[in-house]
Amino acid sequence: MKIILLGKSGQLGKEFENYLGKLEEVEIFSFSHSELDITNLDLLIKVFKDLTPDVVINCAAYTKVDLAEEEKDFAYRVNIIGAKNVSFASNSVKSKVVLFSTDYVFDGAKERPYTELDAPNPISIYGMSKYFGEIMTKTYNPNHLILRISWLYGAYGNNFIKTIIRKAKQRENLKIVNDQTGVPTYAYDVVLQTWKLLVKNQVGLFHSSNIGETNWFEFAKKVFELLKLNANTQPISTDEYPSKAKRPKYSVLENYFLKIEGLNVMRNWEDALKDFIETHRKELLNRRS
Repeated sequence: MKIILLGKSGQLGKEFENYLGKLEEVEIFSFSHSELDITNLDLLIKVFKDLTPDVVINCAAYTKVDLAEEEKDFAYRVNIIGAKNVSFASNSVKSKVVLFSTDYVFDGAKERPYTELDAPNPISIYGMSKYFGEIMTKTYNPNHLILRISWLYGAYGNNFIKTIIRKAKQRENLKIVNDQTGVPTYAYDVVLQTWKLLVKNQVGLFHSSNIGETNWFEFAKKVFELLKLNANTQPISTDEYPSKAKRPKYSVLENYFLKIEGLNVMRNWEDALKDFIETHRKELLNRRS
């Protein structure tokens, strides 16, 4: 299988590059933003025609939730126009396109897990940009695979876990929101789930988060417990932690379609977190920034 990977420098992109690069049946061509800009349609078409991939995995995205409120045009250009370009260019060479979306396409007003059958209603610029990126992807390539993921963390790049560890080591007083509920999701598990869907030649929209639910404060406590790291943590409400972008109060994703089709490989979030901590404990604790 010949695969083009876009956005190789991000935490999900690096996880894909590391995993797929070890598979004998995969020939992978990886590009960072500086090497292949998804907002440049002409260049995408040229590269795709030269390489003729079977699959294009689009991990390139604008992910700065709060800053997107100020940089709306930039966020829309990357997450909407960029997604449209990748979808159109991949369709031009008859390849499948894979896009990753977010739980932030939902408003969080429900009190039960969201399935693929629930109507999106984003309440932030970031959420809106990802939702319309989904629409563009579906519109311009019928051979598409869209995976919604939530609260992503992993070995590469920056994320919530690395931030709280750094602050704990600096003896900072950590004030962490306890009234936003979701599902922490391990990037490695997303890669495994995506690969299974590709091997099965699946198409369409799937929720692909780890199983269960928690809030940011309890998530942080679990991280510190597994690391045996002392931290001064204090639960606060969303109102006590003002941010530029609104976030859904409840955005748990149910992997409904994966489950009913017998395709789900996503595990409980606590099991995934334990695996992540055990695998990367040394580098997490020794990380300087």
